[in-house]
Amino acid sequence: MSSSTLPNLLTALAVPQEFSRFDKLTDEQILAQLTRWKNGVSTSLTSLRDLLATRQGIQSLTVDEQADIAASVAVFDGPGEWITHHTSSLALSILDPLTEPHIPPQVLTRILTHHLKPAFAANPHPRLNLQTGRKLPQPADTQDAYEGQVWKTRIGTGNVLGWCLRNIEASTYESVWHLILPPVMTYLDDFEAPYKLRGVHLVSDLLSRVPPELLKRTGVDGLLFTSLSGTFNHLRDPFTPDLIRAAVPTTLHLIDITSPPSLAPPPPTSGFPSISRTLVKSGSSPANPATRYEHLSTLLGSCLIGTVFLYAYADPEAILAATDMLPLVLAHIGIGAARWLKALIPQLTHALLPPPAVPSFTQPLDVDLRLKVSSLRALCTCIETCAPRMHLWKCNIIDAIGRAWASVMDIESDTQLVDETGASSLVLEYKTLLQMTCIKLAEACPSIIQDEYQQLITFDSALFNGLVGSSSSATSDK
Repeated sequence: MSSSTLPNLLTALAVPQEFSRFDKLTDEQILAQLTRWKNGVSTSLTSLRDLLATRQGIQSLTVDEQADIAASVAVFDGPGEWITHHTSSLALSILDPLTEPHIPPQVLTRILTHHLKPAFAANPHPRLNLQTGRKLPQPADTQDAYEGQVWKTRIGTGNVLGWCLRNIEASTYESVWHLILPPVMTYLDDFEAPYKLRGVHLVSDLLSRVPPELLKRTGVDGLLFTSLSGTFNHLRDPFTPDLIRAAVPTTLHLIDITSPPSLAPPPPTSGFPSISRTLVKSGSSPANPATRYEHLSTLLGSCLIGTVFLYAYADPEAILAATDMLPLVLAHIGIGAARWLKALIPQLTHALLPPPAVPSFTQPLDVDLRLKVSSLRALCTCIETCAPRMHLWKCNIIDAIGRAWASVMDIESDTQLVDETGASSLVLEYKTLLQMTCIKLAEACPSIIQDEYQQLITFDSALFNGLVGSSSSATSDK
C-alpha cells in the first residue's frame, strides 16, 4: 500500500495529548476542539476499514504496515475519554483479523519493539532486567523512575499494551517476555492511582495467558505479588474502591496459577507408594501449600484487615469495596481464616449496628444499607468457612443481628424514607440476608436453636419470630 492514504488516516487517529488531563480541562475552546476530533474519529476509522477491504484485508499487507495499523487502532479498544461505543466497535472490526490465533508473532514483536518500548525507555523499572525480563536480585541504581514519564504523554498506550496481552499465544510469551513486562510493571508501580488501576487490569490480561512456569522461573511471580499488595496502600483517593475491587481478584488469580491448591492424595492401596504419588514427588516444581497460605494470609491479614479496614475507616466506599471482596478471599483461604476472626467478626457485626441518625449526613442511607448487605454476605461466608469456631462468636453475632433486625423494621415502616432514597429493594435483600445468617449460624451451632433463638422469641415473639422462626425448620430439613 504505497499511496499516502494510509499514513494520513493513521495520523488522523493520533489521540491529542490534551486527553491526558481531560478531567482537569476548563478551557471551553480546547474542549470544543477535542469534541470535534472525537466526532471525526468514526469517519477516519470507517475510511480505514473501507480501504483495507479494497486491498484484500489487513493480512495482505506487510508486517510493518499491519503493526502500524494495529498500534493506531488498538488505542480505541479499551477505556478512555476519547472513545465512544461506535469507535470501539469500528476498531474491533478492523482488528478482528489480527486477533489470536490469527496474529503473526512478528506483528506483535513489531508493535512491542517500535511502538511501545520507546515510550518507556526513559523510565526503566528498577527491579527488572530489561534484556531478559527477569527480576533483579537488588534494585538497580537508576535515576528516579517517576522522572519525565514520557509514556504518559502517549495517550492510549495502555490500550495498545492490553490488546497485545490479550492476543499473545502462550507459546510466544517466552520470546517477547522482556518487551511485555517492563511497561506492565511501570503501570502497576506508578504513584498515580488511575495508572496503577490500569496496571492491575494489564496484569489481569497477562495472567489469563502467561505460562505459570515462566512467572516462577523469572521471579516475576513474587514481584507481581508485592506490587499488587502495594495497591492497597493507595487510600483516600477517588480510585481507591476501584483499585480494591480490581486488585483482589487479580491477586487471587496470581496465587491460583503460581501456587494452586494441592489435592489430598488418595490413600495407598498397598504398602508401596502408587505410581501417581511417585510422579508427584519427582515433579519439576510442585505447588507449595505454605507459599499459597502465606500469600492468602498477606492478602487477608495485611492488605484488607491491616490496611483498608484499619486506615480507611472514614471512607465508606473503600470499606464497602473491601467488604465486597471478603467472600472471595474467605472462600480461597477456607478454615485458615479462623485466625482473623477476632478482627473479622467485630468488623462485620459493627457495620450492622444502627447509625445514630437515619439517614446520616456523612453516610447516606443507600451507602449504609449497601455496606450492611455486603457485611452480611461476608458474614455468611465466614460462618460457613469457619463453622468449627462459630460457637465462640455466636453471642456477638446474634446480638448484632437482633439489633439490626429491630432497626430494619423501623426503616421499613418509614415508607416515605425508603421510597425517597430508592432503597426498598436493598431493605428487602437486607432482611433476607439477616434471616439467612441465622440459618447459617444454626447449621454451624445447632444448640443455638433451643437456647439463644428461643430466648429471642420469648423476649418478643412478634418482632423476632420472623428472624429466627424459620431457622429451626430450615435446619431440620437438611
